[in-house]
Amino acid sequence: MLVDHLYSIEQTTWEQSIIRSRLLVNAAHPVFKGHFPDVPVLPGVCMIQCVKELIETSLQVKSSIDKADMIKFLSMLNPVESNVIDAEIVIRERTETGLVFQASLKNADRFLLKYSGSLLFVQ
Repeated sequence: MLVDHLYSIEQTTWEQSIIRSRLLVNAAHPVFKGHFPDVPVLPGVCMIQCVKELIETSLQVKSSIDKADMIKFLSMLNPVESNVIDAEIVIRERTETGLVFQASLKNADRFLLKYSGSLLFVQ
């Protein structure tokens, strides 16, 4: 898990089927030494993992990624310049075996990620 290492959760609200969280990215995390040393950028795969972990934490489930219908990386996050991410995840459908969601990550007024997909619950 990346939570408490790469990022921390400052606040989370869960209203009906919408999860809203504010994340603080740790600019001193070792991942930024290689991605990239002079201009650190949060890797896209880490953004996807953040969405998965926020869903798991909010719903108290373990999951695996089933399908990514759409992933758009729209802006880069340099955590030295600004380390705040606002996440919004809408649960579109939930069954006993998994869920379908739509998520976005933003930094101020810039979208970083738009992501639609599904997760399968695991034991």
